[in-house]
Amino acid sequence: MRRLARTTIVAACLAATACGGHTVTKKDIIARANGICINALRAARSLPPPTGAGSPEALAGYLDKLAPIVENEASQTRALPRPAEDRAILNRYVAAVTAAANQYRAVATAARKGDAAGVSQGLAALRVNPASALAARYGLVRCNASAGTGVT
Repeated sequence: MRRLARTTIVAACLAATACGGHTVTKKDIIARANGICINALRAARSLPPPTGAGSPEALAGYLDKLAPIVENEASQTRALPRPAEDRAILNRYVAAVTAAANQYRAVATAARKGDAAGVSQGLAALRVNPASALAARYGLVRCNASAGTGVT
C-alpha cells in the first residue's frame, strides 16, 4: 500500500513538470518576453545614432552594432517555452522577430555595398513586419514596438 502511494506521488510530481515546479503559463511567458524586449530596447537606445547625413557607410556601421542586439532578442525569444494558450500567436510573433533580425542583417549588408535599393527594400520590409501587432495581440506590452526593439 505504501509503495503504491509513493508511486502515485512520484507520478503526480512528474505530471506537474517536476516536483516543486509549475507548468509554464501565458502569464509567465509575457513576463519573460517583456524582459527580453526591455533589455533589447535599452541596448538599442544605448547606441549612438548614425552620423554622416544618411551615408550608406554610417548606416552600415550603425546596423552592424544593432543587428546583434536584435539577433540576441530573437534568439532569446525563440528559446521561450510555448504554453498552449494562444500558442499560434506566440509562434507567429517569434517568427516575425526572427525575420526582423534577418532583415536588419540584410539591410546592413546592402548599406555596406552601397545598394540604395536594397536598403530601401529592407527598411520597407521592416516597416510592415507584423511583430508589433502580434506582440500586442499576445499581451506583450513591452514588445509592441516593431520587432520588439522599436528601432525601425
